[in-house]
Amino acid sequence: MPRNQYDDCWLRYDRVSDDRRESYRRRIKHAYVAEESPECSAVRDELREAIPGLLGEDVHLWQHRPETVDGFLAIGTPGDMEVIKESIPDGAVDDLDDDGYLIRSVEYEGQDCLVVTSGADQGLVYGTFHLLRLLNMGEPIDEIDVREEPAYANRVINHWDNPFRRTVERGYAGESIFDFDRLPDLRDRYEDYARLLASLGINGVVLNNVNTEYYPRGSTNEASQQFDGWRLLESRRLEDLTSLASVFRRYGIQIYLSVNFGAPKRIGDLDTFDPLDEDVRQWWREKADEIYDLIPDFGGFLVKADSEGQDGPYNYDRDHVEGANALAQALEPHGGRVWWRAFVYGSHEDRAIQAYDTFEPLDGDFAENVTVQIKNGPIDFQPREPVSTLFGAMPETDLGLELQITGEYTGQGVHATSHLPMWKEIFEFDTHADRDGSRVQDFFRGDGEGVVGVTSIGEDHTWTGHYLMQSNLYAFGRLIWDPDLDAETITDEWITQTFGADEAVLDTVREILLDSWEACIDYETGGLGLIHMMHNGQEYLENHYYPAPEEWPGYHGATEEGIGYDRTATGSGYAQQFRDPVASRFEDVETCPEKHLLFFHHLPWDHELEDGTTVIQRLYDNFYDGVEEAERLRDLWMTLEGKIDDRRFEHVATRFDEQVHQAEKWRDVITGYFYDFAEIEGEKGRVP
Repeated sequence: MPRNQYDDCWLRYDRVSDDRRESYRRRIKHAYVAEESPECSAVRDELREAIPGLLGEDVHLWQHRPETVDGFLAIGTPGDMEVIKESIPDGAVDDLDDDGYLIRSVEYEGQDCLVVTSGADQGLVYGTFHLLRLLNMGEPIDEIDVREEPAYANRVINHWDNPFRRTVERGYAGESIFDFDRLPDLRDRYEDYARLLASLGINGVVLNNVNTEYYPRGSTNEASQQFDGWRLLESRRLEDLTSLASVFRRYGIQIYLSVNFGAPKRIGDLDTFDPLDEDVRQWWREKADEIYDLIPDFGGFLVKADSEGQDGPYNYDRDHVEGANALAQALEPHGGRVWWRAFVYGSHEDRAIQAYDTFEPLDGDFAENVTVQIKNGPIDFQPREPVSTLFGAMPETDLGLELQITGEYTGQGVHATSHLPMWKEIFEFDTHADRDGSRVQDFFRGDGEGVVGVTSIGEDHTWTGHYLMQSNLYAFGRLIWDPDLDAETITDEWITQTFGADEAVLDTVREILLDSWEACIDYETGGLGLIHMMHNGQEYLENHYYPAPEEWPGYHGATEEGIGYDRTATGSGYAQQFRDPVASRFEDVETCPEKHLLFFHHLPWDHELEDGTTVIQRLYDNFYDGVEEAERLRDLWMTLEGKIDDRRFEHVATRFDEQVHQAEKWRDVITGYFYDFAEIEGEKGRVP
């Protein structure tokens, strides 16, 4: 059945220009692909899908090297076929890691050929998608010579999907694509999703929510349970997962599970889940054996413990090392890994300082197959916040960076907010830590380290709830493959493959995406480092979407005297968790960057900034400017009518109307709230 072009995201494979098509046909019309693995089968399927769209004719797939055609594409390892072994210099492939690949134009026995090769089959998948990306963008290939390896060994997507309910926590694109109750029956959407991830070099997927069991605060009634991901460790559920694992395996992707730390008691017949109890450790060993008998390439466990109602080692006065290592010893014989989240808070008045205080003293004590997974900032995926102080503070521990692809605090899939500029700011931040490389992006390059993203995927026909927000999933994959890629390059790749090569479309959508993050910061926070001014009610569609600064007074610190949170030595001390000169820069109000000023300092409303503007006036101005910028971005989109198909154009236009409306609401509610404290009117007619 032909695919729906609207569901293909950046894998649309539209017809290339006439001049490029002739060049491509010389090397790609015929293809000779290895056949010894599931990954190579996926490569052949992708060529069948892509080449007719790009070239307007089918690709001729051969099971041997064709001798009677003028040029061909060869995809395989050097051991698979002679053409690759003879045309690639000795040792060129041996130096690659398993995910790396070479793409080269070569001459073989007088024929112009194209070679995609790797030392491992998953590298062939990534190399093929790289080649198809170049073709999709109309890049020349006659003298192509590409050598690629990923920056990070582990490139993982975290789903926050709730099995058996098909809801998605912080999901803004409809219900879960995974129908666990119908497994092992498969859906076409699983393969389509695996293709999208593989095209970005993603090699791991956590299938379910980190919240595997959760009760509302103060509740003792098990009927109030909201999340039941703990059930995936039941034997009958594990058997069902084998079919899903086989789909992802074809694309070089391992599956992982979020597990409940209390599983030995909840699923097993034990009366404890104390990580130092030998019966508990044996239960985990037997459960790991069971999983790997069914899924030999299973990736491992993701664990949220002692946080927001989840069970953990603290239930037995154990620490996080003792908890994580109990699971690690069960996975270690199978090569599995524990991803242990560092998102803990509640015992400190300032949430920002707890992760460092909890985990930094444990550096060096975690098992070798434990990765401590750390959110990019100390609070909770805010539109902008400083980086976590744990980066660079745990040199003897494998670390993972956790980013949020879904737009929990950036418009929830309604607002067109690109996260790529935010991620670049995080990646390039210099921590000045004593380790090889001090930028944040340099701390995750070990074999047991990597970067994970909380997904935006759902059953919505757009996949992400908003056509433009497909760009965040694309940007995440490309950035964690190569963090040195600049934002404009990644954005242009996505636009060209998604909307075509029209220069007006390219220039306009690029401007919208690259300017959208700062606009969101302005109309949601005022741009001086404030956070957490949103509604926190129980309404599913309204939680964290509407402005409600009165619900979180401890985060923004608004009083009659001023605004902000003192995180210096005279306050919570968070600034002191950084290394100098970073700590000193944040500590001093004169040197603290204005974009983080009120995150670190409580200042009078009339405190003058560097340009002479007062704090309250700058807040007023930024909120108003943010709305005007949202209006400008909407107007830019409207210039594309007729240049983009009606379905996607109208979808985005409607959401821009909602975005502008919400921006106005954030501006009016929060500036009015601040005015009630400051009692200072704004200039330029910007009076609440």
